Amino acid sequence: MGSEKSFSFGSCEFSRLSPKQILSDTKKLNIIIGFEEALKLNLAIDECLRKINKYKRSTKEGKRAAVNFVIHFDIGRVSVSEEKI
Repeated sequence: MGSEKSFSFGSCEFSRLSPKQILSDTKKLNIIIGFEEALKLNLAIDECLRKINKYKRSTKEGKRAAVNFVIHFDIGRVSVSEEKI
């Protein structure tokens, strides 16, 4: 089985996270994104939704279509990609 490349519709930088340390009992994570970066995130989400909206929702592929948000803690970025449930 070959490795599949992940395609991102875009990404943005986040300013900070709260709480700073994530523990196993952490129930909420705040991701603070500045306005200009939030516009980039909005565009990435919109582009991903446009793509998965082309699938016929009555099909297996259409029902499984999803949006994936990847939080890159090491570089302070959020990226958006298509995923299947």
